[in-house]
This record gives sequence, structure tokens and C-alpha cells, in this order.
Amino acid sequence: MWHNYSFDKHILSRHGIHAQGFYADTMHLARLWDSARRGTQGGYSLEALTSDEKVMDGLVGVLDKNGEMVAGKRSMKTLFGKANIRKDGTPGKLRVIPPVEELQRAEDSRELWIHYSAYDAVCTFNLWQSLQEKLKRTPWKVVGLGMDGSMYDFYEEYWQPFGELLVKMEADGMLVDCNHLAEIEKIALSQQKLSVSRFRKWAAKYCPDAALMNVGSDAQIRQLLWGGVTNRLKSCATLIFCGF
Repeated sequence: MWHNYSFDKHILSRHGIHAQGFYADTMHLARLWDSARRGTQGGYSLEALTSDEKVMDGLVGVLDKNGEMVAGKRSMKTLFGKANIRKDGTPGKLRVIPPVEELQRAEDSRELWIHYSAYDAVCTFNLWQSLQEKLKRTPWKVVGLGMDGSMYDFYEEYWQPFGELLVKMEADGMLVDCNHLAEIEKIALSQQKLSVSRFRKWAAKYCPDAALMNVGSDAQIRQLLWGGVTNRLKSCATLIFCGF
């Protein structure tokens, strides 16, 4: 199990370590369970997810080396950050992180670094356990195809293999016809302007000010479609396949 498999896989590969085996990515699982986590909630970082009791279902916290309960992953800046020194020699408000090589080798930080790294693995495992149970309790149904199960079944059937494929594509790259892309970009931009105009005209029928909205803004789209409505996690996720 990984958290942000793509990043870790590429970093390891740069050092000649080609990790094999991909079972699950807790970042993907978290997005599948709740696709609307905002930046103010910490988004989908391991630190934010493992510190959120709603996400962890009682799995928040483990004992640290001193026997104290730690709730979720703690950032490197929290553990290793040091106040920057001003020109007059006094400590400033900004906290900076020493180079990783220094943290791994310095006597005063090496042991803490080991605990930090090990705790990352513990947090990822706990997060996977919690999200797996949540998704197993969430029904999945494909309308018209007679396919159903849980959202974890959906993850294993589609997202897991697709996530691994994307990482391989990122590493190997793919051939691109740049001249063809340049031509179809012109067509796409023209069609985009037409679609934006049509959308604004449609939205203005219900809200006159929508004629001036930025259709590329997620916040404005949410306000138009669901303004004033409580955003609740649905108990059943339904996927509709429109054909290929």
C-alpha cells in the first residue's frame, strides 16, 4: 500500500530502486470516498487524512517512542523545522527544514528521522484499513449493465489497475504528434468558446448574473448548481456508463 504511489515510485526509480507490487493507493481511495475535500481541510495529504477523525474511524493516533499518543502524521516542518536566523542573529518567525541528508545523519535528528519514516508506514496502513471499510460499506451500481457490489470492488476492478498504468505511462512516456496536436488545439479552443457561450446563456435563464461567470471556476460552478444546499456524502454511488 502506498500514499501517492506515483511520486514514491518515481523517486525510488531515480535511485535505481524499481519497486514491484501495487496493491492500493490511499490517496486514490480517499478521493473515491470523498471527492470534495477542500484545501482548508488539508486536501488529500497523508497528514490531513490521518488527523481527521471522520476519515479514520477511531484509528487516529498511535503511541510514539515516549509512550504519548500522536494523532495522525506530523509534517517534517513540525518535527524538524528550525527558526531562520536574521541578520542580527535573532531567530525569525519563518521555519526552515535542514537538508534531508543532514537529518538522516546528524546525531540529534537521526533517531527522530527513523521514527518519522516508520510512522509514515503506520499511518498509511491505518488509513488504508479505514478507507477500505468505508468503501466496502458503500454500494456501487452500474445502471443498465447489471453490475453492482461495493465501491471497493469498483476500486479493485478499475481504479487500481488504471492507477498503475498511469504511473508506467509517466515513467516511459508516449509518442505524440506535435503538429497534429497544434492543429486540433485550434479547433478545441474554438469549440470551447462556443460551449462556454452556450453554458452562460443557459445558466442566465436561472440566474441573470451567470452571464458574467467564470465557467472555469469550481467555486462558481458549485455556487450555481448547489448554492445554499448542504453537501452530504451520498450513501450510494451510482456510475452511469454512456457508451464508448
